[in-house]
Formats: sequence, structure tokens, C-alpha cells
Amino acid sequence: MTPPKRNNQWCVPSFDCEIVNEPLVKRTNTRELNKSLSNTSFTQNNFKRRKHETCLSKLLEACEPQKLSELAISRQKQNEISNWFQYKASKRQPSMLVLSGPSGCGKTVAIKLLAKENGFDIIEWITPIDQIEDENKRVMRQGDKFEDHVIRATRYRTVLGNYSKQLLLVKDLPNVYQEDHKGFFTLVEKYFQIGKEPVIFVCTETGNSRLMQTLFAPNVREKFGIDLINVNAATQTAVKNILKRVSGVLNAIAADMLYVSQQHIDEILSNSVGDVRSAVLNLIFISLKVPEQHLKSECGVREETLGLLHGVGRVINPKKQSDGDSTKYVHDPEEISAFFQSQSVVFVQFLQENYLNTIRTIEEATVASDILSLADVLNSEWRDRNLGKVALSYCIRGLMLANEKPVTGWNPVKKPRDDHSNIQRCLITAETRWYESIIKPCLKKMNEMSIVNEDEDMEIIIEED
Repeated sequence: MTPPKRNNQWCVPSFDCEIVNEPLVKRTNTRELNKSLSNTSFTQNNFKRRKHETCLSKLLEACEPQKLSELAISRQKQNEISNWFQYKASKRQPSMLVLSGPSGCGKTVAIKLLAKENGFDIIEWITPIDQIEDENKRVMRQGDKFEDHVIRATRYRTVLGNYSKQLLLVKDLPNVYQEDHKGFFTLVEKYFQIGKEPVIFVCTETGNSRLMQTLFAPNVREKFGIDLINVNAATQTAVKNILKRVSGVLNAIAADMLYVSQQHIDEILSNSVGDVRSAVLNLIFISLKVPEQHLKSECGVREETLGLLHGVGRVINPKKQSDGDSTKYVHDPEEISAFFQSQSVVFVQFLQENYLNTIRTIEEATVASDILSLADVLNSEWRDRNLGKVALSYCIRGLMLANEKPVTGWNPVKKPRDDHSNIQRCLITAETRWYESIIKPCLKKMNEMSIVNEDEDMEIIIEED
């Protein structure tokens, strides 16, 4: 009977797995390890060896920019962000940046590339979907977990980083701070007292976003010294260059599934509103290789791809044709709204900018302005996504009916002004001040009445004495 083998390990782990005595492995050099990891990483070079990639997330990952020249953000904004990294974030003092801009303009990708260039590791906060529990299995508030994460990530260094500096990136702020503004301000104040590493908040400005007016208002940024950089939507030239680069990548790694042609790129550019992410997704789906037997189905397919400018022209200059004793529109309003349901806010903004070019009388202009105002109200209601579709359909039908005899002639479609969000902020501020002008005098009168009543009670008590 052979004696049992003795365990030569001096430390017994507490994990629920068996201890396996393996021969010692020689440690590899750090440079060799990094080199091997870089060779096996998920990059475009490794993608090019394959032609049958079908995972959408991997396709999008392969299309991400690898150099600063491939970004959709302008050089001026890149220099502003880089200067903030050099003169604010590198001082090992608490510093905070708010990077705002429309959806899909490349804010997060630009931060990651510029952080890597300036020697920063990125720790990103992702709001959990499930309930959060602490070490004792007790349910934690989302705000408490976020506060703990901010303090830990900005005060202590991670051992998994590649650089000597790190920053915290927050794209998805917990919903609890949409109402609890004081709690967020307390957290920011605590961060500036004990934090050491910089924090970047990425805010997506939309037509119904009030984050910049509540949590990052000008007086709040001035109080805590928070920097703000606004990024514009991607230009048509930038989107075109990105789609050309992406088309080569997609044709190389997924040739079995899709084929991107110049015609597909032109169709995407005709509907582009500066959203690079949406343009790349649409390019992937429109370039799928579909068998011919599946093209004709019971549902049918659209015979055309309606561009944004053509859609605006069909609404503000509706054409009619006689059908017996009655007339009907050449272009169905419901079909027009079906093309732009994913960008209803942008389409309504284009109509607001151009609807006066083809209206003859002041009465028709009054009706059209009322229709557009109601469409704005419906689009600002974020609690129900279907209201955006209702607002788009209502706006298109209303403008086409209001404009009975449109002005004929060549009218170029104008792009909405970039200060649309600023106008909305001014309107909100004006509305708030108007309500305050009504409420504050009432409160003042109530306070005066209460003071008078207190004085009368005091006189009565003194007379009784």
C-alpha cells in the first residue's frame, strides 16, 4: 500500500475547487505577454482573415476607429479635449468634464482614443439592471452604489491598468438623480474633497433632455469648476469618409453575409442626420445578401428609399391629383411618416425651419404653427415612445392639409439651426420665471397676512393680560 502523497503547498486556498499539484511554470516576460495578447486581440487585422463573421456586436467592434484621423469629431474639438487632459486631468487633482452632443456623433470613442494617447486607463460605470446587493446580501440603493463606485474609482488605483493614470467615464447616470438633485450635488461636493482622479460625464442632448439644465446648470458648473465641451453632429463629409472606411472592413470580414456597394452608401447618406452609429447600423442591414425568393413576400417591400430632403419637400409642397369628383395626395402621408419614425424629432425640426417657404396666407401659417407647436409638445413627452410616432403622423398630415395652394418655385431645404437646444432652454427659463412671477407675489401676500394675524393675536393676548 503506497503512502499518501503529502501536499507541499504551504497555503491552502479557500475556494470550492480541488487542489491540483502542477509543475511550476516559468513566468513569461511582460513584453512577450503583451505581445501575445495583442496578437490574439479582436482587431481589424485579425478580422480580415475571416470572411464569415455574423455577430453584429463583433462587426460593430471591427468598425470602431483606431486612429484619431478616423474620428467623426472635428480637429478643433479633439484639441479641446486633449488640452483638458494635459492641463486639467494630468495634475492628479479632482477635475470634472461634461462632454455633451447629439447621439452617435462619436463622443465616447473620442474619449477612449484621446485617453489612451494621453496615458489614461478608463474605468467605465455601467448602471446595473438587476437589484444591487452589498457584501451582506442587503439591497442597496442605486445612488449609494454609484457613490461608492465614484469614490473608489477616483481615489484608489487599479492593479489591472496599463498606464499610471486613470479616469472614470460615466455615460449612463443613475435615474435616481433625475429627481434627487441635492443628492447628486452632495456627491459632487464629496468628490472634490477626497477624489484624486478625473471624471468625465458623457451627456447625449436630445429634444427632450433636461440633464444639462438640472444637474449641470451653468451655476452648478461655476460653483464646482466643472468644464463643458459641446460636440456638434457629424458633418456629411465625415459620415461619408467613415462609411467608405467601414465598407472595406465589412466586405473583408463578412463577405459571405453582406456586400456594401457605393449605391448603399449613397442611400444612407441621403438620410444621414449626423448620427454615425445609426448610419453604420443601417449600412449593415441594407447590405445584407437576401435570397431572391425571400424578396417577394406577402408583406411586400418598399419600392424606393425616401431621403430626408425629399421627404420634407413632399410635406411642405404637397401634390394632388384628381380622382373622379375628389382629389387625393400623390404621396401618402402615412408612407412618409413610416420612413422617418426613428428620427421624428429631427424631421419635425426640418419642417419647422422650412414650412414658411411654401405657405401663401397668414391664416395657413397660423394653423401650421399651431400644428408644429403641438408636435413639439408630443415629442417632449419621454414617458411614452409611441407619442413620437403620433406627433410625426399628426404633423405631416396637418401641414399637408393646411397648405392648400403651396407657392410654386425652387425652395432649397434649410438645415435646422444648431441653437435649437439653446432656444428650448431659453423657453424653459422664461416659463419658469413667468410662473415664479405669479407664485412669488401670492406667497408674499400670504406671508404678510400671516404676520398681520400674528400681530393681532399678540394684541389680544396683551389685552387679556
